[in-house]
Parts: sequence; structure tokens; C-alpha cells
Amino acid sequence: MTDSSSSELSAFSRLRMLGRAVDKANRHPQSTHAHSHKDPSRPHPRALFISLAALGVLVAFGVAFWLLAWPKASFKPSSVALADLQLGGAGGHLVHAYASYSDHEVTLLDHSGSLLPTCPLPVDTEVHVAAEVQRPSWISWLAGTTQELSEQVRTPYAHLVNPVVLARPGQAVVAKFNVAVREVSVATPRSDPTIKLAEPATAIKVLPSLSKGQAGTVSISAVPDTWEALPKPAHLVYFATLHKATTMAILSPSVATAAQGVSSPLELTLSKPVAKVFGKKLPSFVPVVKGALVPKGTWSDPTPYTLEFTPSGPQFWPGEQIRMELPDPVSFSAGGAGSGAGSTTTSVVIQGAPGSTLRLQQMLATLGYLPLSWSASPSVVEPSTLSGQASLIEAPLPGSFAWKWSFPTELTSLWAPGQYSVVTKGAVMAFEQVDGLDPDGLANPLLWPSLIQAVLAHKMDPYPYTWIQVSMALPERLWLWSNGKVVLTSLANTGIPQSPTAPGTYPIYERFAFNYMSGYNPNGTYYHDPVHWINYFNGGDAVHGFVRASYGFPQSLGCVELPVPVAAQVFPQVHMGTLVSVY
Repeated sequence: MTDSSSSELSAFSRLRMLGRAVDKANRHPQSTHAHSHKDPSRPHPRALFISLAALGVLVAFGVAFWLLAWPKASFKPSSVALADLQLGGAGGHLVHAYASYSDHEVTLLDHSGSLLPTCPLPVDTEVHVAAEVQRPSWISWLAGTTQELSEQVRTPYAHLVNPVVLARPGQAVVAKFNVAVREVSVATPRSDPTIKLAEPATAIKVLPSLSKGQAGTVSISAVPDTWEALPKPAHLVYFATLHKATTMAILSPSVATAAQGVSSPLELTLSKPVAKVFGKKLPSFVPVVKGALVPKGTWSDPTPYTLEFTPSGPQFWPGEQIRMELPDPVSFSAGGAGSGAGSTTTSVVIQGAPGSTLRLQQMLATLGYLPLSWSASPSVVEPSTLSGQASLIEAPLPGSFAWKWSFPTELTSLWAPGQYSVVTKGAVMAFEQVDGLDPDGLANPLLWPSLIQAVLAHKMDPYPYTWIQVSMALPERLWLWSNGKVVLTSLANTGIPQSPTAPGTYPIYERFAFNYMSGYNPNGTYYHDPVHWINYFNGGDAVHGFVRASYGFPQSLGCVELPVPVAAQVFPQVHMGTLVSVY
């Protein structure tokens, strides 16, 4: 029994020791006991940490690479170009860039990121800048093959801040601008240079030195960037004053060298403040030729030294002379560099600028006063307002002329577009007679406004186009043409060798149904003859009726004589301005 109990006790002890070992193993899983086993589904904490750290590094590297290599483009303001194009990332490049304003589009070239136009742009203009940038192929599948950029930019503008310069003798004339400029154009009566400055500057020396009493006007324009077009020039007026008692004055356009445009402003600049010289009074206008139009408009004072008259519409017509009366006397300068003050006066005459002969011919042809028709070029629309028509006085419309009828070369050879030949002169005189104006030709101050009003009202020439052709070849003969056809022919007499008829073509300038012709015969005797149906065309020479025993050879004292009944037929068919060609 003892042995049996000892064996049981020994077995019990071994079981208890095995239980403790198992319990210990469960409490210490990292035990390296040869018979222990780990759970493969549970991660090792240190390995997990290392894995997460490595993943974070990879993500950070990817984000950094993405930020640095992602292609991106943008516009930046530029001090020398229209805009700067910045290309970020890797692989992007500019495909095309352009600028657009109004109806114009200008290609932009890339100069190391600076976008410059291929032709000059106007100053102070809102410009739309656009660019197309090509993305690299590795990202195009995600973001698209190109990137479109656009920006609104206003081109810079430099304006003159000292339009009036008062200097002492010996001082230079300096023009000052609100911003630094890189290109300047200075026009004086002696030169018109355009200068590109080595360094931008706000002050430009215009004249090196003034002499005592010197005054004048220069036209000056400038641009902050060389890729801009020079704007309309500003007037800079300078004075080197004589003495305190004298008020010097400059008129722009210049009194001596330029005439006033139809609708252009008129600028009067004094060497002293206007208020000090004139007070509250303003200049007034008086026509030199009685019956001419008085300019209408408004006065303003852009500077304390300047008065500017702005016409309310077309006012200073070609051929017109207007006297500007001043409240107080001033000493006018001709306005050129180096010109001095003139005599003191209270008035100055303003001359309307000459009009375009081509435009004059276009209107005369349109109204039927020329033997030619005129057609504007396709897509050209003629203005239907007074101001629009007046703008064509200096800039005619493009178009072409064509003869309405077939005439001999004695007439057709006298015509030339743009030249004030006798054909155009005769048409002008014919219009002036029909419109009730004095037949003064281009000198008539009412010619241009009357022509324009006739064009707007479609007031056509009421008469056929007539032409008198005279041959001095024996037997001498006259032909009367009307609208391209000979409607009358007759024997005629021209001047004797002692008093010949001058060959050439002349417009009829005076007419009488009956009058007396007086003078002296070659033998010294005096004559005073009654004459019928008289058409004067060259001095005292006229086409008229006169009783002779026969006709067809020289008998007159320079006139073209016709049988009285024939002259009576000719007279009602011709008019002022009808051309008489003698050859």
C-alpha cells in the first residue's frame, strides 16, 4: 500500500509541474522553448512600424515629385514685355501665343519667357493675351494635352506733363512724361527724328538752348515700350520771354506753316496765364469773306496758359478764311523752332486746310457735273452724315472713274484723277452756278459744305454735260457736244494774225444774251459793237454771234464768231463752266 501511494503521489507531482510549465508558456509567448508555437496571423509590432514609416516616405516622395514635376504655366506682369509666361514643372512648352484688341489679332513671340508682339500695339489699349501650352505625354492622359491661358492687359501710356515750357534765354527745352519712356519722336520744322533711348527716361531734351524772344511749337510723342506704336503727338509750346510787359502767343496749327483742318481743335497758348491776360473774355470769330460760315464750338482751358477751341462739327472748310479776334493784344510767333515774336496784334487769320482734289472729283462725278462716273470700291459704304462726309475731305474713299461717253482726245487728255485740271475746274464752276454760289472755283468758302449737302440730298446736275470744240484748221468750224453726242455744228471765225485766238481749253466764266464789246482795232480805231449771245471763256475772248458776210476763216479780234441764229441755238445749251477747246 505504501508503494502504491508513493507512485500516485509521484504522478500527481509530475502533473502539477507540467501544468505550471504550460501556464508559464502561455504567459510568455516570446519564449524560445523548443516546443512553443507563435500565431502567424498576428504582425510583429516593430515590423509594422517599419512598414508604415517606409510607406510614409514613399508617399511624401511621390507628393513632392508630383508637385515639382507637374507641368503648370501662368502669366506674370512684365516691365518690358506685354506679359511674362512662366512654365513650371517638367516637359511643358509654348505652342502658340497671341494678343487681340478690337478686330485685330497679333502673334506673340517668346523671348526667354517674355511675350512680345510681332507688330506695334496701340498705347493705352485693353489687350487680350492668350497662350496655348503643350503638356508632356506622361501626364496628358490625366490632365489633357494642352493648357489654355488668358489674361487682360492694358498697354502702358506716357503723356506729356508740361505742355507749356517757360524758359530763360540760354536754357534748354525739356519735355517731361509721367512715366519713363524708351522711344521718342520729336518733330520740329527742321527735323522729325525718332529716337530709341539707351536707358528709359522721364525727361527728354527737345531743344538745346533758347535765344531771347524765341518761341515755338514742337510735336512730341513717346512710348514706354519699343513694341508700342507711337501715339498721336502732343504739342509742346515753349517761350523764352522778351520782358514782363509782352505777352507772347502761339497758335496751333501754326499761323505760318499749317492750315486748320475741317473739324480739328484750335489751340492758343500764351506766355502768361490766360486769366491774367484776357480775364474772363474769350476770342471770337469773324469770316473774312462776307457770307462765309462762322465756326461754332466750345472753348476750354486744358492748362492755365492754353485756350482750346473744339468745333461742334465740320467748321473750318477748305477755301475759308476766318479772323480770330482777341480780347487783348498779344505778340504772335510763327511757331517754328528759332522763330521770334512778331508785331503785337488783336487778331489773326485762320485758313481752312486745302481739301483733296480726288474727293472733290468724286463728289462732282457723283452729282453728274463731270463726263465721268465714279464708283466706290466693293464693300466701301459712303457716309450718310455731314461729319462723315467731311472726314473724307482729307482722306477720300477708294474707288474708280469711268468715262460715260466717247469723246475726242482733245477732251479726254485733259482729265487726270487727283489733279485740278480744267475739266475739274469747269465742273466746279458749273456746280457753283447751279447752287447759287459765286463762280470763284476753289476759293469759294461755301464750295465744300454745299457740295457735301448736295451729295447727301442727291441733288444732281440739272443740265446735260456740254462741250464746245473749235478747230482753227480751214475751214474753221465749231461743234457743240451734249452728253457725248454732237448736237450742232457750224462754220466759225477765230482771231486774225494780229489778234489771234489763243489755243487751249477754258471754262465759260461769264455770259450775256446781249452786250457791247469795246476796244481798239489793229489800225488804232476804236470800236463799240453790239453783240448777241455772248459766252466769255478766256479774258476778252468769247463764243458769240456776229454778223459777217461769210464764215470759216480768221476775221475776229480773238473771239469765236458764229452766225447770230446759230449762236442763239448754242447759248441756251451751255452754261457757266462749259469747256471751250480751241485747237
